[in-house]
Amino acid sequence: MGIAVEVQHVGKRYGRKLALEDVCFRVPAGASLGLVGPNGAGKSTLLRTLLGLVPPTNGTIRYDRHPLWPDPERAMARVGGFVDMPCFYPYLTAQENLLLLADLTGTPRKRTEEVMDYVHLRSYADERVGGFSHGMRQRLGIAVALMKNPSLLVLDEPYDGLDPARLEDMRRLIEAIRRDTGATLVLSSHVMQDIERLCDFIAVFEAGRLRYFGSPTLLGAGAVEEVLWEIWPVDPALEYLTQMGIPARVLGPGRVSAAWTGDWDLSEVNRFLVRRGLALTTVVRRQASLETRLVRYLEDSHVDVR
Repeated sequence: MGIAVEVQHVGKRYGRKLALEDVCFRVPAGASLGLVGPNGAGKSTLLRTLLGLVPPTNGTIRYDRHPLWPDPERAMARVGGFVDMPCFYPYLTAQENLLLLADLTGTPRKRTEEVMDYVHLRSYADERVGGFSHGMRQRLGIAVALMKNPSLLVLDEPYDGLDPARLEDMRRLIEAIRRDTGATLVLSSHVMQDIERLCDFIAVFEAGRLRYFGSPTLLGAGAVEEVLWEIWPVDPALEYLTQMGIPARVLGPGRVSAAWTGDWDLSEVNRFLVRRGLALTTVVRRQASLETRLVRYLEDSHVDVR
């Protein structure tokens, strides 16, 4: 198996601001990489650099052994993707937007029909994009990314802002692309469930630095289990757990979790919470999710993950 993406000592500065520093990794052909980390960690800057939108200040990027700079047109011949929200001419139809792109890039016009079918937008081809929902725009963005039949697909937050039904549609679409095309995939996401489900490798970023690169299953391997409490009210529960030396966090309304390390008595903790007048309805001990392991990894590195 060859190397599809090779990033060597890549850095990026905007004036005095350091956006990326000495980033190095390699992604095998056909594999998938998830970029994770706090907001402002450098993920989107890296994606813009990978797509040739901004040159790195230093370092090199190679696609299938071809350097991205100084000849990005050759290196990006079979690279597709988007950063941030895909943008289109709102007064044009979906089909007109794709035809315009096809004509600009020398892509056969027939390809626009193929990608519209693939992302299940053919029935909306003659509707103006200005009337599209967020989910439809995301799918149209993926249609654009597929126009060149890419061997490398780069996607920035493809699940962002989708309702549960559209989120599942997007999951199935991206999984189908991997299955049907064999393309190498690089994507960023805050949805750890999908990173864990989809990606062979993850890259954890913080303050422009690559903190971890490797298998998702090996990140924070010491936190193999977690405890989930359904409890109310949450704030005093979190305060009591912290006082007991248990690094807990709020998952949502009425839900608190903590990594299970085996050095505290769960039944005694539960009795303590109930004696304090808290409404404890459910306690579950389970395998630690990637989200839990990531948060603990960043906390151990003294990173603010809020």
